[in-house]
Amino acid sequence: MTKSSVSIFDRLGSAISYLTAGWGGVIILLILYVRKKHASHFIRFNALQSIFIALLFFVLSMGIGLIAEFLKYIPFINYLTAQILFLFNRPILFHWSLVQIFILGLTVYMTLFSLLGKYPRIYKLSKIIDYNAK
Repeated sequence: MTKSSVSIFDRLGSAISYLTAGWGGVIILLILYVRKKHASHFIRFNALQSIFIALLFFVLSMGIGLIAEFLKYIPFINYLTAQILFLFNRPILFHWSLVQIFILGLTVYMTLFSLLGKYPRIYKLSKIIDYNAK
């Protein structure tokens, strides 16, 4: 799709969806459904991708937390687990950890690309979302 074929509503709705971790996309899709309007492929793709990324992050963080909780009872491995978690959660830049910097960078990338009317692509994930957003 070219940049001119994406409306300003779709661009702003997609950006809001990324900035609100998918909740804006859910609300926009619900409003369009209730008003019986057809959502464009661009807004469906971006809303579904933001929802999926938020759910993926939630599941990964809960899973890693659960695994770390179990590993802290095993001698010698508890020290290694604590060191790895500390390295990823240690403040690096402006009191932000490596994980927070990655999430911020990903959010800025996806928001800017959606505001420009382009599809923000993430390796393998965007193919799955593109297939389901038809």
